[in-house]
Amino acid sequence: MTDVSLAELLASVEPLAHGADEGAFRVRSIPNYERHYVGLNSTGHPSLLLGSAPGTFHAPVRLAMMDARFGNRHRIHPVDGDEREELLSVITCTSHDAQTQAYFLHVCGTMLRIVGPDPALHDIVQVVQRLIELFRRLSRPASRSLNGLLGEMFLIAASRDVRAAVAAWRSTDIDRFDFSTSNVRLDVKASAERLRVHHLSAEQCQPPAGTVGLLASLFIEGSGGGQSLRELVAAIEVALGGNDDLILKVQETIAETLGESLPTAMGARFDDRLALASLRFYDLATVPAIREGVPPEVSGVHFRSDLTRTEPLSEANLRTMSETALKFLPR
Repeated sequence: MTDVSLAELLASVEPLAHGADEGAFRVRSIPNYERHYVGLNSTGHPSLLLGSAPGTFHAPVRLAMMDARFGNRHRIHPVDGDEREELLSVITCTSHDAQTQAYFLHVCGTMLRIVGPDPALHDIVQVVQRLIELFRRLSRPASRSLNGLLGEMFLIAASRDVRAAVAAWRSTDIDRFDFSTSNVRLDVKASAERLRVHHLSAEQCQPPAGTVGLLASLFIEGSGGGQSLRELVAAIEVALGGNDDLILKVQETIAETLGESLPTAMGARFDDRLALASLRFYDLATVPAIREGVPPEVSGVHFRSDLTRTEPLSEANLRTMSETALKFLPR
């Protein structure tokens, strides 16, 4: 683990003088990762520079907001050392947006811990490919609502087993359930109107044989004094206790969901106390739904289900249905 964040390290790096070589970088070495640096390129964009032994050639990658070059010689100007050339892989955020740059550095911190202090070039390329795909997602429109994502992430952060919840979290936006693990299928519905009226599908209300289908319902309302998405992400990452693969999964799933709206959405705040007080669990097999009379040739049936008169499940109910389900209950 780094002693300080990459953003904090970069704050102490002054830009290169005007007219510096186009391929040069002003850098600071990263504590406990002596072969790696964080710095600014000649145009002032934040960069992560990773040292490795020579390896097979890999073509550079250029995206709208970042580019990556692997295993080339680069001239660096360390703030605490002599100017020199080193063999480095360089990942640069080319966006001028401060929030995008901050998110880039945050994700790079996770990536840095995954590659470790002495990686092979092949290891760097593999991890950077995940960062590249994440930034590709940031150029697309949002695929789900911010409220829905906040509901899912609040459930994760409040759960008794955050690692298990993240591991069970959806990997794509087309997954039928938000969480799938063992014999539990769980979907989260967040309401901004304090009404337990949710959109469901016929397939969700008929979970696969041998599984328990659950619905978590809660209220998510904007609140200037509440918890922000950024703070919610930080709480989850702390609870994951250094499991960087799961931390990167969280970052990837957020990018997949919010797309180009992610940098600004990180500051969105919601009433976390209302969310916790309103959280209820229901059996998807018994909520009001269309289950019978749908021809086998018909699929994709969706409807609004009013849970006002439906009795929520108690902890004892959930324990009887599945011990695994208890991992999703709030602490």
